Amino acid sequence: MFRSSKGRYSDQKKHSTRDVLSYEDIPLDDYEQEKTDISIDAVKKIIIGVCVALAAGLIVYAFANRDKLTWDNISAWWSYDVLGNAGNGYPVDIIGTDVASGNFAVNQDHVAYASDTSFVTLNSTGSEVANIQLRYSNPVMKTADTKFLTYGLGSKSYQIQSFDKNVYSGEAESVIFTGDIASNGIYCLVTDGNGFLSTLCVYNKDNNRIYKYSFSEYYVHSVALNKNGTGCIAVGVTSNNGAMETCAYVLDFTQSEAVAKYIIKDDSIIDSEYVSDSYGVIIGKNAAYIIKNGDDNYTTKSYEDRTLANYCFNPDTQSYTLALSRSGDGRSCAIETFSADGEKTLSINTEYSADSISMYKGYISVLDANTLHVFDNSGIEVYTSDTGTGSKRFIMNSDSTGYLLSVNQIRRINFKNPATNDTALTTAADTKEEQ
Repeated sequence: MFRSSKGRYSDQKKHSTRDVLSYEDIPLDDYEQEKTDISIDAVKKIIIGVCVALAAGLIVYAFANRDKLTWDNISAWWSYDVLGNAGNGYPVDIIGTDVASGNFAVNQDHVAYASDTSFVTLNSTGSEVANIQLRYSNPVMKTADTKFLTYGLGSKSYQIQSFDKNVYSGEAESVIFTGDIASNGIYCLVTDGNGFLSTLCVYNKDNNRIYKYSFSEYYVHSVALNKNGTGCIAVGVTSNNGAMETCAYVLDFTQSEAVAKYIIKDDSIIDSEYVSDSYGVIIGKNAAYIIKNGDDNYTTKSYEDRTLANYCFNPDTQSYTLALSRSGDGRSCAIETFSADGEKTLSINTEYSADSISMYKGYISVLDANTLHVFDNSGIEVYTSDTGTGSKRFIMNSDSTGYLLSVNQIRRINFKNPATNDTALTTAADTKEEQ
């Protein structure tokens, strides 16, 4: 609806002298659109409605990501992504000559790695936040959110790092076999036993020892703290009449004796992890073993004559994923995801090897040599790309991005917008297309 013109046209022709007013008779710049008056109460209701919708969205987001919205994570994001200096983007050259695949971690768009010389952290723009010299040439890195434990395998030295600094440097009582750290800063070390086969020592965030357990029957080579650092799974091995025998101890740090012991025969144990408050998963060469707090027996999930090529844990979704080679040479992997209690939730048959696998909620990535494949939660392959030479490990950071460790660089990959990927990846993709 238009009002009558108040410009020169209204001085030339009065509306009252015409039976019909034609739009073609009025210049465009003489039109004035009528304004609709909105009451103050209506404006207030609209504003309140928008605020309620935003608040509801934030609450849903916060609930879905409650495990990540810790004070340390929020502080790191604010300090190094909001207030910190922007980097030059990815790729970023690694410091040192080698980074083992297990010494590479990603949390909330932040990267951490331990090389043969340094512990390094990077923010989302590739800016170096920490560069801490390590005191050992053969490091192992364990991580939980923004807390890190690094130790020298076969040495007594270890260090505790936060995202931006070295918090503590210590010496264990004896040679370190393995260790772990929880997000609240509690950490543990398993060492040579000094009269026992192995000894577990647990420390609080102030580096005071709060628990000690000595193992007289098994050499412990894998330990996993629960989320709150109040207990752990410790896996040890021994020889019984010439056959290998494994024992998984469940320890509560308020009790002097083990809560439970589970004997596993005829299998070599590789790793262990809590995927929820109640369930722990032990990865063996022939099967995975599910331990539930309070149960007398464990559950065995056989690989069914397939060869374990790789695995990953995802405490965020309380699940774990196995890459099982059907051909026995590491190729033609079936990618299978299980819930914490061992129920299979997804199975994907591929022709790929699995040099690295990673999960983010319903998405799964598989790194086959220098090619990355990404599958959605229905098992459909939604992305594939050349990752460049020397690719070692890929970790998903969201349903659209992830970080790649190569022999000499850290690279960032965007599945949904490949045009934003770094120069090294773009060049590799172009070269592949030309071939």
